[in-house]
Amino acid sequence: MEIKYMYYVKRFLAALIDVVIIAFIMLIYIKVRNGSYNLNDENVSSAIFIPFFYLYFILQEFIFKTTVGKRIFSLSIKCNKNHNLIRIVLRNLFNFIEIILPFIYVLVVLITGLTGKKNPRKLGDILSGCYVSLKKENV
Repeated sequence: MEIKYMYYVKRFLAALIDVVIIAFIMLIYIKVRNGSYNLNDENVSSAIFIPFFYLYFILQEFIFKTTVGKRIFSLSIKCNKNHNLIRIVLRNLFNFIEIILPFIYVLVVLITGLTGKKNPRKLGDILSGCYVSLKKENV
């Protein structure tokens, strides 16, 4: 049970780090575009933010099988079959929905975690056949 608890904590902290990195990069984008960090004058367009958000996760998970946040906590993406771009895109397709409606994420991860799955999964993990793996030796 302690291993699953640490898994949840590490996965949450890894996601938090990734979101902070995305926010920092968006701030740099605003600075370059506007010449200042004044967020009151202009919001980051969803036409820029949403593609960047998805590319951040998809490219790292496809190329490195992890993200910066996941790497810090020794987490990596594993797939039941072959690790390919289609699976990674499908895995990340529901990220925005899970951020907007976090109860969906929490509910699915808790249910898959409590039903005895070795690694709790989110909705995108279930549909793609992938999961986030925690190296036991680093728990």
